[in-house]
Amino acid sequence: MYSGNSYKNFPALYDLLYQRYLKSIPDFIALVGKNTSKGGLILDLAAGTGEVTIPLLKKGFEVISLDASKGMLEELKLKAKRMGIKYYHVKTSDMQRLAYKKKFDSVCIRQAINYFIGIKALKAGLEKIYDSLKANGKFIFNAPNYQGKRKYPAVYNYYKKGKQRALVLETNKMIGKILKHRQYSIVWEDGQEPNFVTDQNYFYMFTKKEFERALKKCGFLKVEFGGSAKTLYCVATK
Repeated sequence: MYSGNSYKNFPALYDLLYQRYLKSIPDFIALVGKNTSKGGLILDLAAGTGEVTIPLLKKGFEVISLDASKGMLEELKLKAKRMGIKYYHVKTSDMQRLAYKKKFDSVCIRQAINYFIGIKALKAGLEKIYDSLKANGKFIFNAPNYQGKRKYPAVYNYYKKGKQRALVLETNKMIGKILKHRQYSIVWEDGQEPNFVTDQNYFYMFTKKEFERALKKCGFLKVEFGGSAKTLYCVATK
């Protein structure tokens, strides 16, 4: 029986159990590509198993993939190897500990900026991202747009990937402006006993105005938002 967090303990299951959150990848890749010069150097923050890194590498960009989980980055390397991608760079580190200076044409973070818990943490992270960019560099991210406290119904999904199958129950609860997300999963393969995975994560829900104010305070000269009322896509220029 599995126990614990798939991100920390079972990264091989991550792509199977979080398929609902992979739907934004094509739009996000297109936005990063549009705002990065051909062959430019990109820092992919919270890179996970490479859902952003690998398509960017295939488009001819150079990418450094940073994630706090060594296991997730090992999955990225396995996926890249299966696809015949040789030239990639990974670094195991928390995105709150960036130490690059004027190195990247673009920095991107897909659906993970909310791991900065609170305005103070967001500003501290944005300052490091700003410092890591070359002149006129771009910071690209997407995130939910907090529009006030609301109730979240439970969400059930059935997923399959290769021989693996999964039933996933998601629950969400707001604690102030922090979203507590729990995910309960049953994972099995045909002819084998099922196993169980329980994930729990916390996200701080920022408004569009809070993002814009923090970005400008950190020095970004131009901040452009797109997307929908629920989901923001942002390009901030140094």
